[in-house]
Amino acid sequence: MEYKLIEGETFPEVWEKALKICWKTGVEVRTDYEKETDPPSKDLTAMLVVKMPKKEPKYHRAGFPMGIDDLLDYVNGIKEGVINSSKIDPGEDSYSNRLINYHDNYGDEFRDTDSSVSPEQGVNQIKYVIKELERAGYSKKAQAILWNPKIDLGKNKESPDLIRLWFRIVEGRLNMNAYMCSNDLFKANFANMLAFFGIQENVAEELAIPVGSYCHVVDSLHINGAYYQEVQTTLEKLAERGWQDKTWTSEDISKF
Repeated sequence: MEYKLIEGETFPEVWEKALKICWKTGVEVRTDYEKETDPPSKDLTAMLVVKMPKKEPKYHRAGFPMGIDDLLDYVNGIKEGVINSSKIDPGEDSYSNRLINYHDNYGDEFRDTDSSVSPEQGVNQIKYVIKELERAGYSKKAQAILWNPKIDLGKNKESPDLIRLWFRIVEGRLNMNAYMCSNDLFKANFANMLAFFGIQENVAEELAIPVGSYCHVVDSLHINGAYYQEVQTTLEKLAERGWQDKTWTSEDISKF
């Protein structure tokens, strides 16, 4: 395994550093996501630390191949899903629902076997986090989990990649660590970080304090073998551009 601490002030800075490091030093590992004709993935265990997550520019132009609209829909969807607990669905199996309505069963299995259980019996972990930090900002127990061994064992591609969120107030600022077992660096990581930071912002707003650092820990941060040519081309283009030509601010994004 290869282990890396990758730090920077902003999300685009940290993401580009991670892409270059993984491409250069990532260990080659076969996964369930490549075809036999594809090269193996480049893989490393990483801690990505964004020290000033609200600082602009906030968006890396190469960080979201899915397009701006899809990126914003994904980021805003997770944040709104956590905030809008009035739309809790006990049968939904998503990041947001597991955070605000944690159950032992989800989806069709839940509806078939536990249909009498009301949404109110699910655990709103984000509310717990806020309450715990109001009690003691230094608490080591302000966390929310997503992995559920009763339903996730053996599901592989269908089980959540986000495992846990951990919060703590230090020097009057809310810091958050996000833990993922697996994260596609080229196609998904940038969107994931922005989306999870939206949850951090929401909790900070509820506590009426500013955000601190954002830490993104991944057991398998990887570049899929199927993307090799695309990644190589992207890195070559990035080497030719200045920082302003590689990033967008929040104001820039709002114009699209």
